[in-house]
Amino acid sequence: MLTREVKARAEKYGIPGGGTVIAALSGGADSAALVYALYELKDELGIRLCACHVNHCLRGEESDRDEMFVRGICKRLNIPLYVRRADIISLKAPHESVEECARRVRYGFFDELITLYNAAVATAHTASDNAETVLINLLRGTALAGLCGIPPIRGNIFRPLLGCSRNDTEEYCRLVGAGYVHDSTNDSDEYLRNCLRHKVIPELKTANPSFEAAVARMCESVSADNIFLDKCAAEAKAECLASGGYDVRKLAALDESILRRVVADIMREGGIRVNNRALSDAVEIIRAGKGKTNPQQFKFVKIRKKRLYVETDTEKYRKI
Repeated sequence: MLTREVKARAEKYGIPGGGTVIAALSGGADSAALVYALYELKDELGIRLCACHVNHCLRGEESDRDEMFVRGICKRLNIPLYVRRADIISLKAPHESVEECARRVRYGFFDELITLYNAAVATAHTASDNAETVLINLLRGTALAGLCGIPPIRGNIFRPLLGCSRNDTEEYCRLVGAGYVHDSTNDSDEYLRNCLRHKVIPELKTANPSFEAAVARMCESVSADNIFLDKCAAEAKAECLASGGYDVRKLAALDESILRRVVADIMREGGIRVNNRALSDAVEIIRAGKGKTNPQQFKFVKIRKKRLYVETDTEKYRKI
């Protein structure tokens, strides 16, 4: 039963915040199942349940229909609802896709609610969403972190449905008599996620009907390795700290896996956007600067004005 899975995850990972849980409610089957399951468990879990909804104003009357539907659920369950209306098209930055802007607005709203109410926000991501995310990351050439999938908990955001499939949420809604709405954009294969959902994953399920569960197991295993490597990288980074920067010789002596993590963290710390090419270039220069006979001996890696530099014997800085 879906409620058992929600309860088990709440007990395993804990519920962050001060006892208030705000469920992100779009009106679809996944989020409707989330709200009804949390409502069923609220006394047992000792939580105060609320909900939130973002109307992205992208689908005209259909978006307004979803908002009204969500308001109806919360009125029926007698739980507070927080609504944010956002014209995504007008808010979209030039470099952003519509999906990226919608996510930015949505998570910005979550952060506001978390701070204002000392709350946790529960999102309705399922094992199906997780499998799709892993495949998207693979197509983009992910590192290990991308194989970890969607984290079950991140800060004050937690995802109690990650052990359930989309079929599970629809079945639960049917059993408890919870209605839900359908987002028409989910029908279009114009979006990569939808294409994977409609065409690729069904084929993968012919090879393994439990494909989503298999991906979930992999993510859990890989996440444990990733956490350990992050811990090792944090310790290595601290040991390389010197003279307001980082000792190149110590960095260059690190194992490749740890070095890439350390350099990526240094870049993020300095406000530098990390991509594979920039990271590889930085690692290559750090490796090149370790030789004793190198006439231009690299000494320290430093961050200046959102740029990564190495200090050398013959010039103060050389930009990476």
